[in-house]
Amino acid sequence: MNTPNRIYFLENPYPNGHALEEFEWSGRIEEDESIWFDFHLKTENYYAEDDTKLNDEEEDEDVDSDWDSKVVWENFHRCTMSSTFWGDNGIQISTPSEKVVFNDLIKDVLLADPFPLDDDYDYDDVAFGIYLLGHDSCANHRITITPTALNQFDIDWSGKIALTYVGDDEFRYDFKLNLQNVAFDGFYYPKNWSLEKAGDFFKSRFADFEEYEFVDLNPKSNKREYKLKKGIKENP
Repeated sequence: MNTPNRIYFLENPYPNGHALEEFEWSGRIEEDESIWFDFHLKTENYYAEDDTKLNDEEEDEDVDSDWDSKVVWENFHRCTMSSTFWGDNGIQISTPSEKVVFNDLIKDVLLADPFPLDDDYDYDDVAFGIYLLGHDSCANHRITITPTALNQFDIDWSGKIALTYVGDDEFRYDFKLNLQNVAFDGFYYPKNWSLEKAGDFFKSRFADFEEYEFVDLNPKSNKREYKLKKGIKENP
């Protein structure tokens, strides 16, 4: 059984997976008032928990692909998979015309770049960018989010990887991770929106708006920017 809060790249040289150094799940409102989810993760160094060191003979590995090579993994150090780090798309959330509560947004499995991919699939117009063994590609994302406590969630995320950095466009490889008790970071909205405009938008879309609060992103700055985040306490 896999350990929570680690990412596994199936059948790579590290069967025990990799710990995460960073993980963030947030929401984003675009100018057209569409709602998106963003996810960002960064692992520790691939070899952080590996006590074995390759000697000169082992560095001349007999492997079938870069995926199987511990030397290659060590050369690229760590993974970043993100919709925010390189400004990729994230996942657009379909919302009905009537008001919703937050958990309505996560009741269905979130899908991004699902298979089968279109014949004209653009590897540069994607939900998530990935740096794995170089700047590779990931697709067929399935993300299940389960509420566990107030503003705490379990996240199951799986997908496919193609080693496009070395010219292989086929999504041959799998990843998966299970995260426990993740906090939702809040909703970010366009910087040119006033606090009043943002408040009017969220009031019109969220039936549980009163459970949120605006949080100052830069309290020490003279420039005011906010995100909307669920309050710590539930309404009585």
